[in-house]
Amino acid sequence: MRMSLSSAKAAAALLGILSIARLSAQSLSGQEVMDRYYGTAKPKTSIVTMSMVISKNGRELSRTLKTWRSGDSNKGEVEKSMMKFLSPADIKGSGFLSLKKADGSTESLLYLPALGRVRRLSSGASDQDSSFFGSDFSNRDIGGFVESDFDYENKGLSEGFYRIEATPRRDLGYSMLVYYIDSSDFLQKKVEYYRAGKLAKTELLSYAEVQGYRQPLEILMSSVSGSTTTLKMSEYSLDSGFPEQLFTERYLKQ
Repeated sequence: MRMSLSSAKAAAALLGILSIARLSAQSLSGQEVMDRYYGTAKPKTSIVTMSMVISKNGRELSRTLKTWRSGDSNKGEVEKSMMKFLSPADIKGSGFLSLKKADGSTESLLYLPALGRVRRLSSGASDQDSSFFGSDFSNRDIGGFVESDFDYENKGLSEGFYRIEATPRRDLGYSMLVYYIDSSDFLQKKVEYYRAGKLAKTELLSYAEVQGYRQPLEILMSSVSGSTTTLKMSEYSLDSGFPEQLFTERYLKQ
């Protein structure tokens, strides 16, 4: 079948638009890619129930926890996160509170019922890089990073993913992070964590549409030692709000 002149022109125009779009996407700087990642729509508040499964040396440990989050450092706000363990019995009531400012400075508090007191974590590696309750996540990972923590370089677009090398601007426990950002929605789908130039662990993320937002459904952190930690989200409540007093030492101990 012969294509009409008007159809051929339309097809050529479409190809031209697609080519320009691809060229534009490839020309984004690392900073521009991460601007879009950090600028994706987020709920003002979230309450999430999740399971944590730690697999190590042929054994599995299962835990259930609930998290409350608010704030967006991309808007100059303090990012607040409260995590409370619901089960099993030997860890029930334990909690972790993180308050992270837009400049990356963090206040982290840990509560263990067996000790009966709240411990304020230092900003040093001994506390921040320690395992979060025996998992493959560190306390620093759970507290999270902000955009200003790193300098970014776009290493190219391949199979629909930007490969962004993130170099810390200060001591963050890692020599480099490599983000794989999906060019279709600008969400991170994979993160590689390097220490002293060597791969230490890899994080894989999958998402689902929840109440109008793209939210993590499962997060898998795999260490080069062979251990893994899987977080699976089971219940979401977004933009429902809660008292700001929740992010306090007093509530952490309840």
